[in-house]
Amino acid sequence: MSKDNSHIDSDSSSVLSQAPQKDSLKSFISTLATFSGDLSSLTCPSFLLSSVSLLEYSQYWGDHPKLFASISAGQTPEERLLNCTRWFISTLYGSYSSRATTAGMEKKPYNPILGEQYFAQWTGDEATGDVVLTAEQVSHHPPILGFHLENKKAGVILEGHCGQKSRFAMPAGIDVHQTGHAIVTLPNHNNETYLITLPSLNIRGIVTGRPSVELSGATYIVSSAGMISSIEYSTKGYFSGERNSFKATLKPLDGGDPFYTAQGVWSGVSNYVDLAKGDGESRLFFDSLTDKPVAPELKPKDEMGPLESHKLWSKVTHAINTKDYGTASREKSKIEDAQRVLAKARKEKGETQADALKIFVLVDEDADETGKTFQALREDLFDAVGTKALREDEKRPHWRLRK
Repeated sequence: MSKDNSHIDSDSSSVLSQAPQKDSLKSFISTLATFSGDLSSLTCPSFLLSSVSLLEYSQYWGDHPKLFASISAGQTPEERLLNCTRWFISTLYGSYSSRATTAGMEKKPYNPILGEQYFAQWTGDEATGDVVLTAEQVSHHPPILGFHLENKKAGVILEGHCGQKSRFAMPAGIDVHQTGHAIVTLPNHNNETYLITLPSLNIRGIVTGRPSVELSGATYIVSSAGMISSIEYSTKGYFSGERNSFKATLKPLDGGDPFYTAQGVWSGVSNYVDLAKGDGESRLFFDSLTDKPVAPELKPKDEMGPLESHKLWSKVTHAINTKDYGTASREKSKIEDAQRVLAKARKEKGETQADALKIFVLVDEDADETGKTFQALREDLFDAVGTKALREDEKRPHWRLRK
């Protein structure tokens, strides 16, 4: 997906001013307010859809290839945790703010179908190396995507899965709890690993037709070297506070003194202090305003397979971009209806969702090396901050890239 975001409707205010769409928006909000289950199953009006699949959001992990590669460049475990935290903060702007910044509002992406695929690459220089992303929708009920990002030259591997559980929140907003996690592995440092938890999202502004996302609560990065980075988010209140603020504290898991702190605005500028130096000097941590994301390279559409996101949703995307929302709804329904037929056929054959996957495989975490690593880091996390620090689906499913 290109980063110019030209495919997003920039004239959203004029679109929403049209009477039929205003009525549709009111009806949608009324449905939200009375719906008691997970909102992912609801049908969103086409004019509130972004012309992109949620699966493509996995590309934001790779927005800053040099920062991703830099994780393994740290000379000490403390420096590597700092680099990992900086890279993670750099992913937040693309994931949760870039669309609202460029288009003036957040829109709902397409719900990926089971087995949907997304491939991307960032070609680096001789020092940095290439970054390759592979993603697949590994579950539809509940919706979960699997991702694998790797820079072989730098020796950095990211793998994980992500799902969403959403509910209506007063006044007229949506709270999204992300399930799943990511794990970074550094083969060049004795497979040093990091467990990364995912933030909660607060979507506000739905009544005005201009939704935006803020992060709340905390996320954690737990290092197998016995350290933790605790990242706390604060949202803008009615009368005070700054949007998208965060504070990160990096310290030993055993409760020792912090060795780094970082704070600022994850969609803007942040700074850090090296507490070990004791000079109190504040240094630049990350600046999303000047360190722009790098657009990934994609295959030409005519070389894509039928399950690749850009090819799969092309007719819906074209209709949305030309504001032909009736056609968008019809084409979207065709894709969804075809999936219902396939799901029924799988059920009749006694097959599971995992049987439909081509790129990822469902594994037993007790018999999988990365799964065992996850269990150990999870226990360290729970000991440090409690069991509420990590949200997983009840069956603790794990997927790995097929070898």
